Amino acid sequence: MEDQSHTQIATFTSRRQFLVQAGVAVLAAAAAPAAAIAGNPPPGPTDGTTIMDFERKLKRMRFEHYRHPPVDILKEGFRPVGGKIADFATARQGGRDHFFYIERRLQEGTPFYPGHEIYFGHASTADFFAWEVHDPVMLVRPGTWEEAHVWAPCILAEKAQFIMAYTGLNRHLSQDIGLASSRDLFEWKRWPGNPLSPCRNAPWAAWWDDDIASCRDPHLLRHDGRVWMVYTANTREGAACLALASSRDFKRWKDHGPIITGPTAGYEPSLTGGHLQGSFESANLSFREGRWLLLTKAPIRNAAVRTWAAVSERPDKFDLEQMWPFWKDAIGVEVVRNQGTRSLVAGMVGGYLRFAEVDWAETRPSAREIKDRETLRGWNPV
Repeated sequence: MEDQSHTQIATFTSRRQFLVQAGVAVLAAAAAPAAAIAGNPPPGPTDGTTIMDFERKLKRMRFEHYRHPPVDILKEGFRPVGGKIADFATARQGGRDHFFYIERRLQEGTPFYPGHEIYFGHASTADFFAWEVHDPVMLVRPGTWEEAHVWAPCILAEKAQFIMAYTGLNRHLSQDIGLASSRDLFEWKRWPGNPLSPCRNAPWAAWWDDDIASCRDPHLLRHDGRVWMVYTANTREGAACLALASSRDFKRWKDHGPIITGPTAGYEPSLTGGHLQGSFESANLSFREGRWLLLTKAPIRNAAVRTWAAVSERPDKFDLEQMWPFWKDAIGVEVVRNQGTRSLVAGMVGGYLRFAEVDWAETRPSAREIKDRETLRGWNPV
């Protein structure tokens, strides 16, 4: 028994050693393709034209083209490779200006189509001439109030963080507004209290969550101890409007109602070519030179102007009849830099980001598009 037991143990040990050795051999055999998959070159001679060489070179070429696209900022403007931009936000961090934008990848379509406008593109520049495109942020979340699309970000610098207000759409195309925050502009965290739903219980608003409804394009401004938020909405009478809400803590919001209202009829939809008359959109509210200034796309029939301006002594009342042209070809105007009473502003022109100057001290300020390198360089602090 003792000898037999010893033999069995020896045999078991031998088999175990065999299995271990066999496993080592299998792993060794798999090591070469595994290394190749990991990115190491395959063993053996190569003249640099194998299919693996081709794929690696093509990958590097494509990513370099995507990350650092050729940009003629004065003639055309900036756009990402493979798409164009719509409403955008801007913020400055670490000596670079960052832009977050709706990325439109199918120009013949509409933002309502499934799969369109489902994240924010992100690009930055240190001098307005050389651009770097980063990974997208704020991807839609299936099964939530923002499952179909995300639109129109706006960013406010608050102490050690950045706060983004943005539009989310559900599968019914009902629009609502949410908040997100970031410390580095690359990682964004949505707020647990989302969505804000400023139209939900407003007695003036035509809004519901089971069909298409307007509550979009938020724009934030901090003034006099409060954060003011202007946004696109509709009235129960059937008119497009811009509405206003304010808060001291981003949690409890006071409704100020519509601040400017369009007509209650004449809105004409079209599958192509935009509208003869449409919504107020892409608004920008600021307080400059002792007065409130509103920039917006406006429902003004047969006008070839994209962005209009109006002034008021109060933030909750503007007159549509008193608006004047601000920037003929651009929409979604945002301030990038300030120098005294002057500002460098950006707007979207035909899907490209373009720059202009404006002097707010003028009675009726308007944007003057920048056409030469020296003028644009003059806004670069580097």
